[in-house]
Amino acid sequence: MRPKSIILFERLFLASLALSAITFVVSYAATMDELERQAGLSEIGFGSELLIGTMAVTTAVYLLLWFLIARKASNVAKWFLVAFTAIGTATLAYSFATLGLKTDLNSLLGVAYYVLAVAAVVPLFKPDAVAWLTSEKPADPATFD
Repeated sequence: MRPKSIILFERLFLASLALSAITFVVSYAATMDELERQAGLSEIGFGSELLIGTMAVTTAVYLLLWFLIARKASNVAKWFLVAFTAIGTATLAYSFATLGLKTDLNSLLGVAYYVLAVAAVVPLFKPDAVAWLTSEKPADPATFD
């Protein structure tokens, strides 16, 4: 039986992934317009295919981390997710510090995503989640037959 903190993590994390996908769709045209204004990027092949591919790979990695944490109780995956979330949040804060806080839809969706992502990571540090993620799993006796 999975602890309540893991179930809460799972719900918040999947909501953050859904919001990430929505943000990608909403901001796609604006991102492509910005990429087209950067002449050097199209010369090196940075276009819509790479943008979509990056989103697909990133989503696949995050889904793998979700599966490993929420279903397989991987403490290692937890720490990868914590590191990715910390780096992303720090990058967002740096962007706001250097570029200023924008109130357009893309920026607000980005902030909402990181709020959900951080909120999803927090339950992983509650005692029931820590115990579940760090517990030694007994060996299956059938393995030695």
